[in-house]
Amino acid sequence: MMSHTFTYGELRQLFGAYLNADFPAEYGTVAAAIAAYRRETGAAHRRAALLELVRLRGTTPSHAAFAEALTGLGCEVAFAEPAAAHALAEQLVEALREADAEDGR
Repeated sequence: MMSHTFTYGELRQLFGAYLNADFPAEYGTVAAAIAAYRRETGAAHRRAALLELVRLRGTTPSHAAFAEALTGLGCEVAFAEPAAAHALAEQLVEALREADAEDGR
């Protein structure tokens, strides 16, 4: 497995702090964890996470490799199937773009 620790540092922070093994107990849902990340981090962190996620999606096209990359970055969301990792990424991208647009207002 390829290590993305240094290349994707903000994603590692996001996953390690918000989508870790405790996220179901702490936040209940992925959406609630993402909302907490949006509230508790600054615009620069959110923008960096968005850019890293877009870059990671572009360089990891297969579902299985992408799911493995997210797991390697500390994401502990249980994917029922590898394609679910892309669905999570889309949810994150949408939330981060929305936050980015709000930051620009």
